Parts: sequence; C-alpha cells; structure tokens
Amino acid sequence: MAGDRHPFAPFAWRTLERPLRPAERVTLARTLASLLRFQADLAPFRPSRGSAPEATPFVSLYVHGRLRGCYGSDEGRPMERVARAFLRAAHDARFGGVPPNGRHALVAQVSYARGARLLNPASAAEQIEVGRHGVAFVPDRCPPVLLLPQVARDEHLDAGGLLEALARKASAPQRDWRDAALYRFETQDLVVRSGRSRAEGGDAGGPRAGEGGLKAAAAWLASLVDDEGRVAFAVDARSGRRWPLGEMHHGRAAVVVQALGALGPSTRAFSRARRRLATDISSALAGRPVDGWPSEADRAAGTLALAIRAGLPLHEALLEWLTGHAPLRSAWHAAQVVAALGARAPAGLWALCTDDLDVHPFAPWTLMAARALGQRSVEVRVADSIARAIRAEAPHRGGASLSSPPEVAMTALAVEALAFSRSGRARAAVARGREFIASTQLVGGRVYGALDPAAYGAFPATPVSDLLRGDVTAHAVLAMLA
Repeated sequence: MAGDRHPFAPFAWRTLERPLRPAERVTLARTLASLLRFQADLAPFRPSRGSAPEATPFVSLYVHGRLRGCYGSDEGRPMERVARAFLRAAHDARFGGVPPNGRHALVAQVSYARGARLLNPASAAEQIEVGRHGVAFVPDRCPPVLLLPQVARDEHLDAGGLLEALARKASAPQRDWRDAALYRFETQDLVVRSGRSRAEGGDAGGPRAGEGGLKAAAAWLASLVDDEGRVAFAVDARSGRRWPLGEMHHGRAAVVVQALGALGPSTRAFSRARRRLATDISSALAGRPVDGWPSEADRAAGTLALAIRAGLPLHEALLEWLTGHAPLRSAWHAAQVVAALGARAPAGLWALCTDDLDVHPFAPWTLMAARALGQRSVEVRVADSIARAIRAEAPHRGGASLSSPPEVAMTALAVEALAFSRSGRARAAVARGREFIASTQLVGGRVYGALDPAAYGAFPATPVSDLLRGDVTAHAVLAMLA
C-alpha cells in the first residue's frame, strides 16, 4: 500500500547478508588473479568456477599505494559482476586508470557492503567511525553515490571530511540532504596482488586481540631493527618507505625496546636494539654527537627516563644529568622522570606534575608517577580523569577522546597507566581501550589494497593514518600486556 512506503529511498546496492564463505573467497581470489594476469600480459581470462555472493561487488585498483580506479557493478550473474567491475575500474578516468608501467604492480580489492544503516544527516558525523564505515547518499530522483570505508584513509579524513567528500561526489550540498537517504555501512574485503592468487583480508569490522595479534606486532617491531641495532623511527604503510630518525628518536626507540623485551627478551632484535640504545645514550652523555639525540633539556630527560623503563641502568646518570641542567618545564617529561626514579626524583618535578593537572587532567605519566611515589589521592584523581576520557560510546568506542579520530598511542598509554587502578570505572575503561586498540591493528581485512603487505601486524597512529611509528605499536603492545 502507498501508505506503507518507507519515507526514504532504500540502500541502492545489494548487500552481503552473511560473511564470505571459504569457497567463495577462493573463487573470487582466483578470478581476480586471472584478471590481473589478463590486464598485465593479455593472458586468457578464465573466471573460476564456483559461487560468488549475490551482493554488489566494488573493485578498487591500486598501484604503489595510489588508487587508480574503483567501480561497482550489478550487471549479470555474480561472478560476471566482478569481472565487469574490474574492467571498468581499470579504465576509470577519475583516477587516471592503470598506467602501462603499473600493470605488473597492480593490486585488486573487491569489497561487498554489509549492515547498511540509515543515518540522520544532522547527526551523521557522530555516528560514523572512519576507517570502518563507508557512506552512501541515495536521493529520490538522482543517481546514488557511495564512498567505501578506505576513502577516509586514502584521503586522511575525519567523519566530517568524509561527509564533505560524499557531498562533492553527489554534487549535493549537505544543507540539501534533508529529504534524501544517507546511509553508513561496513564492508567485507578481499585483496589479491599481481603475481599472487592467494587472497588477503577478510572482515575489517571487529577487533582482533590475543596471542596472534601480539606475535604479528612482535614481528613488525623486530623488522624495524637493523643489523647494527638501529630502530627505524617510522614506516609509510603504503610505500614501505622508512624514516630512520624522527622527533625524540631515542625515547621512542626505548619504548620499542621495552615492548620487544616484554614480548620476548631472548630475541636477537631485542638484544641488538638494547645494546645500540645503551651505546648511543652513553655517547650522548659523554658529549659526543649522536644522530637524533634531542637538544631540548626536557626531551633529553624524558629520553633517559624511557630508557630506564626499557631496562637500562641509568638511574644515577639521570640524577646527575638533572643536577647539571636547568629545571624541567614540561609536566609531561617531568612525570616520565618521576615514574622512572620514584622517590629519588627531585621534589620540584612532582610539584610541576600536580600543578599542571588543572590544565591537563589527561596525564597518564603523572598517574604512573603518583603510583611510583605512593601518592594515593593524586592517583585516584588522575585515574578518574583518564577513565572518563576513554570513550564509552561509538564511534571509536574505547579511544581516548583527545582528538577525532582518537590516537592509538594516547589510548594505549592511558590503558597502561590505568591497568593497575582498582576502581570499577578504571577497569571498564581499560577493557574498552584494549578493544579499541585491537580494532586498529593492521591484520586481516585492515591491510587493504593500498597498503604494503609488510605493514601487517603494526598499529597506525590513528585509524586513518598511513604513518606507522615504532613507538605507537610498542605502546599498543604494552597496553595489551599491562
């Protein structure tokens, strides 16, 4: 009956009603591999026999981490749709198509939408979790448009930016969305790279924690350590390019050493990195030039404190260093020093930490310092402030609400600091924080087509960041183990 009509247009694409079956994954992977060979060498295309989902496939093509085409197709039978979407994506003029010199480096990703949910345009940004949700605009009389979840990562967008990108694609300003249907959805993805027929990925929606994730993180951290024990500062998740040095390099390297030690102190990577860290710090304290050593007093003190937490016996060296330099000004680094030295830390540093709490109540290092000093009242106060900052609701439930999207390292540091707190609120925040952290790890379907496979196991700076800093993954590991 006309009166029963839904007031908004339905989701315009066929959605996946269940996860991909193993046999479907094999069939899709073989078909994509055959298409990759075809576009590279004009080898005969042979679609694999077998079933594919009735849902609409969206094929995204990447070359060296850059999107070169994306298309969805509902034409024909399920497997025909995959081939048509691939061929149209390969000639997608919006992204330049596949260049001749990129044919042998092409990566194909097929995505199926699932769990489409109607949104209120006025509050849509509060309901979208970037990196996990795609968005779709379905007007009554114009063609519908859609952005897959990886668009937020490709363009480094927050929820508001993703909606603005959708408005540009639809040529419909958000102020005119009142009578149109706006949806969010998730995807199940499958990735095949040139020269390989095996599929990568799966469902990118839920958290993956436990021993497997920690082993993957340990392997990635170990890959940062070279034969001389130097720890790479960061890696580009798309190109695999490495940055050997970065801000507060040795302090961040110390966090990597600490995490490697917690995961497996007998590993060669841990031993090499620890020796190199000790050598570089010894040289810096002796006044010899060391690449990446901080020139600022606060950061140098924080670096020594982090090295102590990594197991280096530098307590006396840090006390001597503090005596010979101007008083610290940063409450953040002062708290690191107090957490490392405990009652031996100069009293003025603790006063600096507590005086800063009214301005910066999210102070995980001050919480660790309070615990080291036995300052119970301050510990309770700071733990409560940090627990309140761990999001209790979606989107990004469990992330530290200091930024949008939340930073993984800040969330991990909060979890590490809260792990020994006794209150129910703190324990609940720790559980939420760990779920958020695990949900960001680059495993399974999160290593989507634009990313270098070597990124597997790492934790990004945020759910939509391509920068993989060693200390972010290290903090995530320590939070999971705390």
